[in-house]
Amino acid sequence: MSKRAKTFSALLETNKKAISKFYYKYIFLIIIFGTILLGVIFYKLGAHIMLFGDTTAALGEYVRTVATVLGGALVLLGLWINNRRVAEQTRQNNINERGQINTRFKDAATLLGSESVSSILSGIYALHQIALETSIGDKGQRGYVNIIQDILCAYVRENTDTIQNEENGKAWRINKKPTIVIQTIVKVLFRNDMHIYSNLMTDLSDCVLEGINLDEAYIANVDFSRTKFIKSSFKNATFISCYLEDAFIDEVDFSGSSFEKTVFDLSHIKNTTFSKGSISQSDFWNVVFHHVSFKDTLLNNIDFKDADMEDGVNFENTKLGGYSTEEIKAKSAILTKN
Repeated sequence: MSKRAKTFSALLETNKKAISKFYYKYIFLIIIFGTILLGVIFYKLGAHIMLFGDTTAALGEYVRTVATVLGGALVLLGLWINNRRVAEQTRQNNINERGQINTRFKDAATLLGSESVSSILSGIYALHQIALETSIGDKGQRGYVNIIQDILCAYVRENTDTIQNEENGKAWRINKKPTIVIQTIVKVLFRNDMHIYSNLMTDLSDCVLEGINLDEAYIANVDFSRTKFIKSSFKNATFISCYLEDAFIDEVDFSGSSFEKTVFDLSHIKNTTFSKGSISQSDFWNVVFHHVSFKDTLLNNIDFKDADMEDGVNFENTKLGGYSTEEIKAKSAILTKN
């Protein structure tokens, strides 16, 4: 770009606002006088005769035509300016809305740090409401859904304490927050009607879910590795592409639930039922079972490779019913194949 062109470009940029103001103020007059001037020029060149012939009515028809063109140009200009104003107003509204959401988000996130259970619950629901609103709003705001999901999951993980017995070195995990707080978080994550978090990867590894009720929940793309499930209910729930590796599951009701592409490898499962549900394309490698029921469960492409089933595992009315423990451990993938 030449020095002169750069100077001219800088001049335009500097005076952009003034030029724009002049343009919108006088554009109608420019179009009116420009159209009239062109009409006169073409009249002098005999355009009225070329269009309407050499008659006494030609001039009148020509004037009406010029007036029609002028009117149409002004209407189009008016529509264009109005659209620009609407677009600008929409942009300003979006800016204001983002500012309001930012303020609401900050206030809601602050509530999670409160010592009051009611304040924490208010913060959870306020964040979830923002996620719901932004999930169907402007594309630039949809990032809130991911951020809010990360915050809620991190809250559960960070409020899981590991306690170690100094005498024998035995360690176990507990929740620092009341069950109702954890219950509310998993409820908004997995039992919202719009499933707004289901297409995101959810990290709830190394957590404690004790006394939780997630009946009829939709749980997809969740990492529950090393998480403890204790005395909880997941009846008629749906699990898709979840990881429960090295998990501890005790006194949990999964009856009527469906599992698809779910991994339970290396987990300990006891006093638990999967009855009357369905499990497909899932693995239970090296799982330790103790008093677990799969009665009346539809099993498809399931692998119990090297699982420990020495105590009370019930496969009644399933594809594996009637087979020995050794046969199930060695051939379950073949026996349950479609």
